[in-house]
Amino acid sequence: MVQEKDIVVENTVIRVVISDDEKTLLAAKAAGRVIVGVIGENMEKALPMARYVAETTDAVTERYLEQVVRREKGMPWIIKETDRLRIREFMAKDAGQVPEEPEDQKDDRIFQDQEKLEAYIKEQYGFFGYGLWAVERKEDAKIIGKAGITQCDEEGRMELGYHIFAPYRRQGYGEEACRAVLEYVKEEYGCMVYAVAEASNEASVGLLKKLGLLYFCEQ
Repeated sequence: MVQEKDIVVENTVIRVVISDDEKTLLAAKAAGRVIVGVIGENMEKALPMARYVAETTDAVTERYLEQVVRREKGMPWIIKETDRLRIREFMAKDAGQVPEEPEDQKDDRIFQDQEKLEAYIKEQYGFFGYGLWAVERKEDAKIIGKAGITQCDEEGRMELGYHIFAPYRRQGYGEEACRAVLEYVKEEYGCMVYAVAEASNEASVGLLKKLGLLYFCEQ
């Protein structure tokens, strides 16, 4: 089985080769094409040349192919869009837009260092498919915070994380971004989401209650 589909990403047409045949995929990869393997009925079939492998052709949707193309071409996935915001994967160059803030912890500094952010993009997004994403304001493409999934526990529950930068707080951006992330998780994973907040952070606790989340407070 061999299929070829043209995917338009950011006004560029990119052809993707979809196949369950090893020789076809190897030849396409050698030619610099984007490839997707299909296992089909043989669940033990190995297609090591293909970074992306689907069980059936039905799983190879337009959205899936756009994500594959974006990953292969170094373009960020667009997670969700709201009236004011675009939730997308970080790019290494975004490090220059992430400010240092007094409450920052070690993990926050990853997003302020281009080299560390590049590694995060490759390892976190590339392996898990989720992580903390950039909260970008549509009107001026300015990054105003982070929101996304920080981890998935042994019970399959995902932890919501978010951080709106100081100049943009108290404008409803946190709730808008978090609701977009929750909608995405429901569509893509269908699992329970929880969050952790410091008991003294009344704003975060209030937001989590408003979102209807299961949450835990740290003293």
